[in-house]
Amino acid sequence: MITRKLFNLSILLACIMALPSISHANPEKADQLLIQTSTPKRSIETSFSSMVSWQKEGINFNKANGLTFIKGTDSKKPISAIEVAKKVAGSLNAAIKTEAPSDRGAIAEVSRDKAEFLISNKASFAIDRITTRDYTNQALSYSIPGKSFSAASVDISINLVYTAAVEYIRDFVSDLKLETAGGTITITLDNNAPIVIQTKGKTTEQLEAEIANALGSKAVFSSTPIYPNFTELRSKNYKPFDGGEVQLLGLNAKSITIDIDDSGLGVLTKFRFPYTKTAESDSGNIFIIIGLLLIIGTAFVLYSKRNRQAT
Repeated sequence: MITRKLFNLSILLACIMALPSISHANPEKADQLLIQTSTPKRSIETSFSSMVSWQKEGINFNKANGLTFIKGTDSKKPISAIEVAKKVAGSLNAAIKTEAPSDRGAIAEVSRDKAEFLISNKASFAIDRITTRDYTNQALSYSIPGKSFSAASVDISINLVYTAAVEYIRDFVSDLKLETAGGTITITLDNNAPIVIQTKGKTTEQLEAEIANALGSKAVFSSTPIYPNFTELRSKNYKPFDGGEVQLLGLNAKSITIDIDDSGLGVLTKFRFPYTKTAESDSGNIFIIIGLLLIIGTAFVLYSKRNRQAT
């Protein structure tokens, strides 16, 4: 009888330990990122993709990546900024539907008459990460409605990449030239004066270090990613981490605009929501709890079997 009581007490203790992971119910649109698009500056067709990952109650993790191709300025009918927003949002929603048909915890919503779309969570889900990969050379503005990034506990990173490493190449090329074409990178925080960086003759790592230095205490150049890049072998659009990025942790600004005007460069912009670390620790706790329950259950079965044999 004492052993049965101890077993029941152990089960109750394990359930109490699990409560922080299973009782979380995030309200709808608690996690948001507003992305304002603009007219692409590349002359050829290029790609844009957005990735979002989310969790439900600390355990069910999903991610989806929406990839779309954007017409260049040389096309017969160049794409408008509003059309860019609609295409990007549509591709992300399609990816979410495909990857998690019964667990769609995130959604991208477009504005009817504005060049922008909003990525947000659905009720009981929480967004972990959002990554955009832009090779169109358009100005992109990011903000969290009604909050600064620091108030929302959302960290940011900027990773410059060479477009030659990801673009579709019609002919087989044995020697890719990974270099800038010459132009500018402009970073604007809120309504402050823009920071303009010249790109000619510089590597992505040199440019990232220069951006971090120009932003001062707001930023740091890091050789460790804010979170691992999502990669996939069948598409060059998914870029593995190249060894450096600009990180803005606890940025006290309501918006950041990144404008790449160099056909040799693309940019990966990452947003880490506060649930990222919680998700990682909670998933570990779940395995510990499951292991504890298995041990307790096995011990109880063996004890009961021994008692039956003794009688």
